[in-house]
Amino acid sequence: MMPRPTIPRELKWLFITGLVYVCLCLLLLHTQPSEIPLDVVPGQSSNPPSLVNRSPREHQPIRAQGLNHMTSLVKSHMFTDQGIKLKWIGERIMRLALSWEHAQKAVAMEMGYLFTRPQKILLFPGLLSEYSAYDFAHNAYKGGYLGELVQWGDLIATLHMLGHHVTILTSRKQLSDRVSLKKLEFDVVFTDYIGLFALRDSRHFPLYKCRIRVLDSFGTEPLYQFRTLNFQADETMSMFNNWNFESPRQFWNLFPHTPDNSFLGFVVQTRPLNTTAPVKLNQAVIYGKEAWYRHGNEELLNTVGEFIELHSTFKDPGVDFPAHIINHGVLPPAELQTLLEESKLFVGLGFPYDGPGPLEALAHGCVFLQPSFTPPHSGLNTNFFGGKPTVRELTSQVPYLEHFVGKPYVYTVDATNQSAVREALYEIMAYRDHTPFVPHEFTQQGMLERVGSYLSHQNFCDGFDLALGRPAYSSSCFQTHTPGEAVDGLPDEDSCFWSAPGSSHWWSVDLEDELNIVKIRITNTFEWVLAKTWGAVFLDPFVVTLLNSDGDQVLSRQFTDSRTFYVWDDIHVRARHVRIDSLEHGDGPSYLVLCGVEVFGGSSQHPLWPDLTLLHMLTGKKGVACKDACMSEGLVCEPAYFKAINNHNVLREQLNCTTTDTVQGRFVDFPPALCVESDGAVSPGTCLTNNEPMLFSCAGRHSNYQRLCPCRKFTKGQVAIPPSI
Repeated sequence: MMPRPTIPRELKWLFITGLVYVCLCLLLLHTQPSEIPLDVVPGQSSNPPSLVNRSPREHQPIRAQGLNHMTSLVKSHMFTDQGIKLKWIGERIMRLALSWEHAQKAVAMEMGYLFTRPQKILLFPGLLSEYSAYDFAHNAYKGGYLGELVQWGDLIATLHMLGHHVTILTSRKQLSDRVSLKKLEFDVVFTDYIGLFALRDSRHFPLYKCRIRVLDSFGTEPLYQFRTLNFQADETMSMFNNWNFESPRQFWNLFPHTPDNSFLGFVVQTRPLNTTAPVKLNQAVIYGKEAWYRHGNEELLNTVGEFIELHSTFKDPGVDFPAHIINHGVLPPAELQTLLEESKLFVGLGFPYDGPGPLEALAHGCVFLQPSFTPPHSGLNTNFFGGKPTVRELTSQVPYLEHFVGKPYVYTVDATNQSAVREALYEIMAYRDHTPFVPHEFTQQGMLERVGSYLSHQNFCDGFDLALGRPAYSSSCFQTHTPGEAVDGLPDEDSCFWSAPGSSHWWSVDLEDELNIVKIRITNTFEWVLAKTWGAVFLDPFVVTLLNSDGDQVLSRQFTDSRTFYVWDDIHVRARHVRIDSLEHGDGPSYLVLCGVEVFGGSSQHPLWPDLTLLHMLTGKKGVACKDACMSEGLVCEPAYFKAINNHNVLREQLNCTTTDTVQGRFVDFPPALCVESDGAVSPGTCLTNNEPMLFSCAGRHSNYQRLCPCRKFTKGQVAIPPSI
């Protein structure tokens, strides 16, 4: 048995803050059934078939998966060999198996192309691994947290019904034993924040970094997932600041919190097909499993109790409940569904935030009454959100239901104003049509459509590396760390180029022909721990120069900030040599360390999704984030379009700037924008573009600026998917 690892300090907040829905991360690894070795032979074609972005006709259609196939999945060794870890998930999958089959047939009729691109997918739910301090698997049967298990189960079912080849691992030993470090074996890998630590420790993280999608309950905004050696948005929560993914869209959320992330969602369980609903009784169910949720809500519950009989499912034994509350304790899923079917009202007490319970209540014909928050709850005034990688402001317990559903299914009221509560209750009690309601995006069909679309279109990898295995040279070498180790493609700290100590250094790679260069990515180290240990290595500024076959300079760029990796994007020039020179800093000897230098050409560009013809540019009001500006016009902010509008000419045309400039020397997430009130560094009338694509953000805002926002229409009931053009 492997020794139990020490839980990283950054993870402890997940278990000591009363978190109900732990932030999860989804890792998607995009490889095809044929494994792609990392040791590509130099001199071979520089444009092999893309690992992910092949056209549908290059794949065999996926055979439809029916009820028997779902049974075979749950009864396979992949499930049974994991013991109790996947037991609850398997039971949920089987409870919904028949409705999954019906949903699959509907999607196949309307979006058949989603079934033509089979991928090998690895799922590593870290919350079920030895890295988790909370026993989700056993506690699922003792009133424990179910939101995460619901989402994992629905994801597994979705991938299986789409016809993908699914592998589930739940320990670091399984990762080490079954996943190679030398070649890509999977197209997609799903994990959570806890699982990221296991992938890091098993050394798989660098290899699959661009293929990762992170299940993240509350969202991770661009500013918080970006980090340099001297910058991170939240110094207290480094677990959210040291990943530097290729795109914030690699984080997949429980609800559509921010367009900067992707929306995974979950499936709301409904009444079984061909069954009759029981008669509605004059009773309400209180939302939550912890009795302490009642504290501070006594007046609200007393008012509701004047209209309707109150029931609860609090798990706390020995607690004396008020006489007007009938507590059932923790109920099995089937009994809880029956209780909801018989009830008219589901009462929120302000916590937990953004849980699946209210949607399940709507699906069983209940009306949801929830408290509004004034001022909104956020990390600025609510301990629960302290340290989380978002500045999102919650205006109610479940903002999605407030803004996207509303009356007659959802009533959001000031719970401290009993007159307002009574007014809402009079309306609710007069409501006679208790037809179940589920937003389309929370049905099996909606989840199949959404996840299938993401897998078909999202691609954060850059294709073939033009520098891989090419001849490399340097001014010096430290011990056995040769220049070729910077272009060997190995995501390994033991395979990095080091110069000998000195005051200035250079390194170069010969692409052996003048090629079109679009993007360069430079990695100094794969570990922040080493970055801190070798601080002097990463503090030196350096310049990257592109040279033609005659050795003449074509283009250059200087980097002065300290990071573990650097990206130079939108280059679009032809060159043969890429040279990196460190710049003298005058503080004694230093090293030049390069763990990876990757050069990508025109073939690394993938079709933009959603299509740019859907772009609708909108100027927001001062201090308003683009996600809110777009939503106010019935649109959604689309982060994929920021590159198209982050342009001086576009800004002049759209915002009537007097001057334009590019943000320098600081990291901000609100450009492109117009300064309307001086912030001390920029004068009014100046438009700013952003020179850091990783910080393009729909959530960013600044009180002195008006943002230029990239909006688009969205499909009704499916905000993540653009409408057909």
